Amino acid sequence: MKNKILSSILGIFLLVSMLNVISAVSITDVSSNPSEVVPGQTADITIEIENIFDYDIENIRVKLDLTQSPFAPYQSSSEKFLDELGSEDSEDFEFQLIALPDTLSGIYKIPVQIIYEDNTGINTTKNEMISLIVNSKPELKISLEDSVTIIKGRENKISVRIVNSGLADVKFLYVTMNEANGINILSEKEQYIGDIDSDDFDSVEYNIYINPDASNTIDTPVTIKYKDATNKEFSEVKIISIRTYSLKEAQELGLAKKPNYTLYAGIAFVVIVFIIYRIRKSIKKRKKIEGR
Repeated sequence: MKNKILSSILGIFLLVSMLNVISAVSITDVSSNPSEVVPGQTADITIEIENIFDYDIENIRVKLDLTQSPFAPYQSSSEKFLDELGSEDSEDFEFQLIALPDTLSGIYKIPVQIIYEDNTGINTTKNEMISLIVNSKPELKISLEDSVTIIKGRENKISVRIVNSGLADVKFLYVTMNEANGINILSEKEQYIGDIDSDDFDSVEYNIYINPDASNTIDTPVTIKYKDATNKEFSEVKIISIRTYSLKEAQELGLAKKPNYTLYAGIAFVVIVFIIYRIRKSIKKRKKIEGR
């Protein structure tokens, strides 16, 4: 019975001792300035380490393991030292990192190793993990592909191009064309594109009708909604200018074909000659029949 009680007390003591060692020195706060790192730019990382032992610890080393991350030390080391950290004290360890220029947007985990010497002179290693966000605001540009001439009083098909000129990919992209004075949208106003990678583009087509009395330039609002790599939602309104022409203007500028009146006259002449021929032939045939 005494052995069982002794074993239980010993087990509890060991468990408490292990928990104390595990939780005694740890990361209590991590901050990044800026909070989201743009590829190719630097960030100041501050890691707060707290000692809740009832004794001081010495020879503290905090090391970032960057081997599997898209970060590199910038004008500093990935390892910081501190001679001593008092009981229940905390200390900030500052690092300056740079995100590699070709880093994709996302959340990256970085292992942190904390090594310290306790009051008995034994070195202890504690492994932690921090996360950093690499991201940049997507930059979308829209334009109207000008290969088609927009004629008033007609149904026209236009193509709206969306270019991702930023460093970050976009996903779940919706494009909505809104009606403006002089224009009626005949197809679905909202269209889904999906993903557009950085330095890439896509386009959507709309069937529109331009009123005969519409102005020569129609500024049409287009709403784009999308998410970035961290699922942050964006909504923007862009303006595209639609240049419109009357049929006569388009023909005079060579943007639309003029009617080929010579061809029409030739066809009419042939038709008339054929009709006269048929009539004369019919008259001759009737006279021949009557002469019998």
